[in-house]
Order: sequence, then structure tokens, then C-alpha cells
Amino acid sequence: MKHFEPSLAALRLVPKIVQTGRLTQAARELHMSQSAASHALGSLESQLRSRLFVREHEGLRISEAGQRLLPLIEDALSTIERIRAEAVGLAAFEIGALRVAAVPSLLSTILPPILREYAASYPGIELSIFEGTDDEVHAWIKSGVAHVGFAALPIEGVETEEVARDEWLALVPKSGFQDRTSITLKEIAKDKFLMSGGGCERHIQRIFGLANVAIRETMMVREMSTIHAMVAESLGISLIPQLSFANYGACRTLPLRPRLYRQIGMIRSTSRIDTPPIAAWENLIRTRLKASKTPPSMGSVK
Repeated sequence: MKHFEPSLAALRLVPKIVQTGRLTQAARELHMSQSAASHALGSLESQLRSRLFVREHEGLRISEAGQRLLPLIEDALSTIERIRAEAVGLAAFEIGALRVAAVPSLLSTILPPILREYAASYPGIELSIFEGTDDEVHAWIKSGVAHVGFAALPIEGVETEEVARDEWLALVPKSGFQDRTSITLKEIAKDKFLMSGGGCERHIQRIFGLANVAIRETMMVREMSTIHAMVAESLGISLIPQLSFANYGACRTLPLRPRLYRQIGMIRSTSRIDTPPIAAWENLIRTRLKASKTPPSMGSVK
């Protein structure tokens, strides 16, 4: 195969035919005439010396060769889209969008200064913020509602990159814990446990599960401010990320023994298409968060 120069129109036809099952429908959706689409597909198959589709009565079915080549064709089209986005880089910074999703503990602590810096550097970018639980952030990324998300790891089905760590702390009332400097999960499990129903529940259950510790008595509480208030009144104790701690006068935090850390991840869709505004945001996050001092990996909950 000395010469292989397929047209973009032909490459775009392949996944569209797979999607629709018919050349006529694929051509219509790509704003091509049926004859032009038929010629483009025939030319591509001729250059490849392989049939990409099997002609059947009900339409076109992708062939074995087509199945092997489809991922490569999709990668090529994605690369071309990234080239186009990069080519309009300067213009994209004059008008564009960035949609960021994150859990409340991050949007109230480490992300606002970075958001402010980004907005000042790129005033033409329309910046949107989505606040929710880990599961909501995950769903927004997978559905394309948000471009970049921030939540506790692990998260399945998306691309993840650890950007920071946050220590898990026991939230206890000051009364009865004045002389304590640390606490174990087994000791926590003996008391009434206030479980966060606002996003941390899955991670807390995983921590206790990995330690083979069963919580004796659990009370579900959604709002972190409610957990703080109830702990202050000695109604139970809880486990919270350090970034979620509010300085209530009648409660305090204790490090765990051994110490454990929440991994904070920047997450993207597996079908991501980078644009200059998104790339600039990710680079800023890496510079501001990953360059900062983080706790050691030993003892991290992974």
C-alpha cells in the first residue's frame, strides 16, 4: 500500500454508517449526496484493499476488517478535531467555555483561588461551576455536562489524575477526648457513628471495610454542618476529610492511627476532546495543586 490518502469525508462515513446501519442515512447526516458517499466509501475500501461493510438486505453490517480498523479511524478523527481546536487557540481564549464540577469540600477551600486566577487570566472564557456529591460529579463528567471534575478517588469509568491529598480525621466532641492525640478505627466504631450521606458515605464504608472493622451503630446525616453540630452536642462521632472541618467550639479533630489520606482526583471523560481553555485549566491545576506539598503516600486509602 504505497499511497494511502483517505478523505476526511470517507473516514467520517465509517462510524456514522456503524451508527445508522445505512449508507443513505449516514450520507444525509453528514450532508453528502448518496452518490458522493458511495464513491467516498468505495475509494476508502479500495485504498485499504478491504471491505469495511458487508452488504445485507436490511443495510450495512461492519465486517471483521472494519471492526479492527474502526478504533483507529475514530482515533484519527479525534486527532483531527484536536488539531482544529488547537489551530483556533487564540480565538478560543477570546470566546469559549469551561465547565467545572466538584464536591463542596473542594469548592469551599482549595479551588476558589485557582478559579479566581483562571478567570482573571482568561476573562473571555465563560466559566460555569457545578457543585455536588462524588457520584453527581462522576455523572456530570460522563454525560458531558462538565468538562473537568474534582472528587475523591477511586472513580471508575473516567480518566483520573491525582492532584492532591486530604487527611481523614475523626470528628469528636471536646468533652471526653481532651487528652487524646489520635484514635483508631476500632475505637471510633464502638461509639455511635454519624455517617455522611452527602457524598463521603461510600469512601468511609470502604475505609472501614479495608480495615475489617464493623461500625456498631450508624446514624445517617446529609449535611456536613449538621454533623459538626451533632458531634458538638456529643450525639456521636464521625470521620471527615480535613478540608470539610469547620471550627465548631465544642468539637475537635483527631488524626487516625495509622493515618489515612483521601486522594483528590481531577477527572475527565474517556471520550474527552481537549480545547485550549480546558488545557489551560488543567495546566493551572497541576501547577497550583500538584506542585504544593502533599502528605506521603504511605497510609493512603487507594
